[in-house]
Amino acid sequence: MTDPANKQPYVLVPEMTLLETLPAHHKKRFEMALFMMHNSLAESLSWEQIAQESAISPYHFHRQFSQLFGETPGQYLGRVRLQYAVSLLSSETPLKITDIAHECGYSSSQAMAKVLKRELGMTAKSLHQFVVSGTSADMAQLLDKLSHPGSNQSIEKQLAQEMPTELVWYPARGMKVKDIPNFDWDDVFETLGEKSTRLMSTAPISELERKWKDISFTVGDWQVDSEHYDYFIPEGYYLCCEVYLVSDIAYLAAIEGLFKQAEILGYQVNESAHLIEMVHHVDMSPIGGATFAFQIPIII
Repeated sequence: MTDPANKQPYVLVPEMTLLETLPAHHKKRFEMALFMMHNSLAESLSWEQIAQESAISPYHFHRQFSQLFGETPGQYLGRVRLQYAVSLLSSETPLKITDIAHECGYSSSQAMAKVLKRELGMTAKSLHQFVVSGTSADMAQLLDKLSHPGSNQSIEKQLAQEMPTELVWYPARGMKVKDIPNFDWDDVFETLGEKSTRLMSTAPISELERKWKDISFTVGDWQVDSEHYDYFIPEGYYLCCEVYLVSDIAYLAAIEGLFKQAEILGYQVNESAHLIEMVHHVDMSPIGGATFAFQIPIII
């Protein structure tokens, strides 16, 4: 694959794609509004307050936002709150329910419970159990309810369909395995920051339909000297993509999109090999995005 330092990743972020259609001065104000929506949840600001703080009249903000995003600012803000709540409730060691509610901008745990029941048909406890015991397909179905609405399917899935891919032959590779219990990229980013780019993750393709906790992830440092390798990846052809994303929704959409593109292109996926994930860049700003490289083995 092309050197990631000289290649721009494909952006799988609906907000960034939609804002590209705006004039520069409008785009800057909308970017400020979106930043506040995502990073001031605990302050429980209304969309009207956010519009005023972004130097946009609430009337024009509501009209332009609805036309551009296909949902009102209030609907978008509510969806962002729920996304964050689901993320916190999905943690291996979640916070107290009341703390999560306040962190996401809900007035109380009861208010958050009503939204969870109405939008997802779940309680906080059942949601946590669902994430722990569910399969990746179950999780994708859940997150699809939180995705950016499009005409026929979510915008994340639409973008994934247009994601560029490349068939690349790789020589044998290796890494030194690291013990990371309950492996999760978000936890890795929080712990290691930019050092996360040293890691490679592999998962047997034959296990991807299992419950998330039963998938045999192997994680290791691929930047150590080869003499320290204790895990090896065989040579072969891989269908690859490199994407910038900021959400679990886009993460799953990218992987699903890569497998669908392999099918469309007529490639046979090697079911006895592994899905490979690497991180080329981690954005440690409040935006919190990351550039992922996904690779699936192809039989030629």
